[in-house]
Amino acid sequence: MLSNVYSYYLYNYLNKSNTRSSAHKPSELKSSYNKMLKINRDAPFYKVDISEDAQKYAIDLKENARELTNIANELSGSDEDSVNMKFKKSAESSNESAVGVEYIGDNHAPVVNSFEVDIKQLAASQVNTGNYLQPSSKHLAPGKYSFELNISDLTYEFELTVDNIDTTKSVQDKISRLINRSNLGLQSNVLSDSLSNTAITIESEGTGISNMKPTIFTIENVNTTNNDEVDAQKHSLVDELGLNRTSQYPSNAIFLIDGNETTSSTNSFTIKKAFQLDFKEVTDSKPVTISLKDDGDAIVDSISQLVDGYNKLISVTAIESNDKFEGNKKLKREFTNITQSYNELLKTNGLDVSDDGTLRINNESIQEATSSGNITKIFFNLGTFKNAIQSKAENIGIDPMNYVNNKIVAYKNPQRSLLSPYNTSAYSGMMFSGYI
Repeated sequence: MLSNVYSYYLYNYLNKSNTRSSAHKPSELKSSYNKMLKINRDAPFYKVDISEDAQKYAIDLKENARELTNIANELSGSDEDSVNMKFKKSAESSNESAVGVEYIGDNHAPVVNSFEVDIKQLAASQVNTGNYLQPSSKHLAPGKYSFELNISDLTYEFELTVDNIDTTKSVQDKISRLINRSNLGLQSNVLSDSLSNTAITIESEGTGISNMKPTIFTIENVNTTNNDEVDAQKHSLVDELGLNRTSQYPSNAIFLIDGNETTSSTNSFTIKKAFQLDFKEVTDSKPVTISLKDDGDAIVDSISQLVDGYNKLISVTAIESNDKFEGNKKLKREFTNITQSYNELLKTNGLDVSDDGTLRINNESIQEATSSGNITKIFFNLGTFKNAIQSKAENIGIDPMNYVNNKIVAYKNPQRSLLSPYNTSAYSGMMFSGYI
């Protein structure tokens, strides 16, 4: 059961990119720990619901709450000016299909307003494509086989057994599964050509050339015995299937920044710690202009990010299968109380509350405010609402298990409460791996 839950967590949330707010000072991590202590100091002992659905529900709540907290932190002013918000500067590309861009710098740091990017070559991965063979044939005799895979200056030995019933295709499938399960940064598949012959293909997840090596990985035969017959059998696996045939060599991205040539081993590049560029296609000597958006446009983007983060979190409570958790109804009420408290403020500042509790941007009001120059006032006015949902998201992130069906077993002694930081926050503590 836990394996399924971890797979769900890794698949849905592990690969999400981190922002500056995802990194924490020791004092901030200590603050999170102290909040756990405070929540659990007087909490009764629970029989925690550890069903698979409950764990998935807790993960969804915590990760979406963490995302909303990060967005709110990015939009928060200084401690002395906690009510008003600060908008995030935003960048734009004159050709999004060629170069994507995100502004990742400090709002207060001086930065160039625009520059040009000309992509000459994209960074490429390495691809090995084996020999195309008749799938039902038996190119390998029954027995034990092995091969070495070298990647990142490390050598891994793979072993497999070819049975009497194995065909060339089934052996290719076995090797492909072995490589994919190894988590070495390689992806393998079995391809078919126009004649229905099959070949194994292995591609690196990484791109570019480093340390003057022409390849990212190599596949070689294993020489571990003095038995010529055994060695010949091991050699036949690599040679027969063509595992060592490189059909595409890795390469670096080559591009110009305002006419100055630069290279990168990946298709992502950061300019002056402010602009994160994502290269998508060669520009054919037609430079792409990267520039900062006007403050009004940047404010609209910031409002949209806050609304999207809020809607993602509240959408977890709208999933029908989560209604079986008593705490889900409680969470819905808490969100409803927040939006009702700020309903007039939201309405007069371009945000409408939908029937399902989500927020909707009133584009007409926002556009009118942008045109009249009042968009900054609207943005600052939303600061108190931002603080309210930020506080709620932080509490959910600390203890998402508070919203599943926890049955009270016993109350603590009110005269002598003991610290138990992971009592009710078992899954919350376990899932703090997102902090860096």
